Amino acid sequence: MIAVSKAHAGAVATALSTFGREARGTIHEATKLDDAGTANLFTEISRGIDQWLCYIEAHSGAPK
Repeated sequence: MIAVSKAHAGAVATALSTFGREARGTIHEATKLDDAGTANLFTEISRGIDQWLCYIEAHSGAPK
């Protein structure tokens, strides 16, 4: 059961890191388009994603 849990945590960590990378790309695109509101929104989303990723990695042994 531990192996299944670690595999699941690893999959969640991978999904979160991909989502975070896409959110940061959106920040960059919004900034290029001079859309500060959207950039700010995705900055907050990115911070939340990074926080969850940190929790998952710290408590599961998932690779960074």
